[in-house]
Amino acid sequence: MRLYERAVVFTVGSVLAFWVLYVFFPRWQNLHFGIEPIASFLEMYGTLYGVTFAFALYVVWSQFNSVQSGIQQEADLLEDIYRMTLLLSDRIAVKSLAQNLRSYVEALLGSEWKELSQGKTCSFSQSKFMELCHSLRSVPVADIRDQAVFSQLLDAVNRLTRVREERVTASLTRIPETIWLLLNFMSAVLLIGFLLLFLLSHSNFAIFVGTIIIAVIAFSIGLLLSIIKDMDNPFVGVWNVSPQPFLVLLDKVH
Repeated sequence: MRLYERAVVFTVGSVLAFWVLYVFFPRWQNLHFGIEPIASFLEMYGTLYGVTFAFALYVVWSQFNSVQSGIQQEADLLEDIYRMTLLLSDRIAVKSLAQNLRSYVEALLGSEWKELSQGKTCSFSQSKFMELCHSLRSVPVADIRDQAVFSQLLDAVNRLTRVREERVTASLTRIPETIWLLLNFMSAVLLIGFLLLFLLSHSNFAIFVGTIIIAVIAFSIGLLLSIIKDMDNPFVGVWNVSPQPFLVLLDKVH
């Protein structure tokens, strides 16, 4: 189900529930209960709800940006490493290193991308990465220039290993199940509160206005929940991290 479709289904369901309660349970109109306590509760609870949702959205958005930033950093480091290998005097080793680098990036875009979307690590891309690191650490050194390049390559490999680990960790991080339960519970309580608020109002105009307000609130809640759910996994859904930095890199590696 698409992002907006979830919100629409949630909205239609909420409005239907409101009208079912209003039409089939007319005793609501006979209850002599002031709406002030409910209104006060909704005011306080709505504030808490807004803070909680803002925190969850901030965490998910930060995590999403961390993955995208990690992709860009890793691609930049791989390109720097490739450019450094071009300065080596052994052309056979240069060609072999380029092939290992290309094999790793292809594994990353292929099997690893799919595995990460399912919340799993990819042993195949990890093995390709280890092969790349081993080949970079085993570069033949023939002269002073090679020695200087080799020193820079070792430093770049260490930074690449750290950036890759951070990217994979961020890619596998998801919102805990307890946070999801809290968000859904708070959303249900808030929506039920507004349903009661308008059901206890003794006027047809209030019911009409309540229908519109409940539809807006339900759509907003449904959309917010869908956005957080969608961004929680940066590899599937509407908002995805882009593999473009790695694709650009593949075009440069020959």
